[in-house]
Amino acid sequence: MSLEAFSDSLLGWIIRIAGLFWLFGALMLFRQIRMEMALDRMTKRIGSMVRDFGGDDEEDIPAAPPSPEQQAIDSWMERDDAARRGWIAGQAVVLAATALAMMLLHLFAVWMVALLVLGQGAYFIWREHTARHAPNADCAGHARPTASTVNAGWFSLVLGCLVWAAGFRGVLH
Repeated sequence: MSLEAFSDSLLGWIIRIAGLFWLFGALMLFRQIRMEMALDRMTKRIGSMVRDFGGDDEEDIPAAPPSPEQQAIDSWMERDDAARRGWIAGQAVVLAATALAMMLLHLFAVWMVALLVLGQGAYFIWREHTARHAPNADCAGHARPTASTVNAGWFSLVLGCLVWAAGFRGVLH
């Protein structure tokens, strides 16, 4: 076996294993989105139950209603979370399709990885724009991607380069 054949075989296995890893990641993203939506529904129910009972402390002093400013911030956060979840769900679908193409060493993986990396770049730009137009500093911090999301973006770019190299070398069919 020549060194070139060995490197092509190794590249194929790296791409298959990464595809399996990404498929698992896509499933975890769907699970996370479902859990966040369930937690939001529970939080709203608890909040409405507290308002219905008229208080939440030992002395049964009614809680002060939230200020209009706080209501606007809460409304902004809810809309932002819903939009973020929608984007992540769409990217999870692309991630799952990319993972399957990678596991099968299909040439379609080249295009799907490009779509995934471009989508992540668009996500980072969108989140920074959202953070700059947030109503306060807490909302801006919430809008920015976490360090793990940024690291995942870099990992996707590196893995994308491997997939593109495999497509160029003819490892993908």
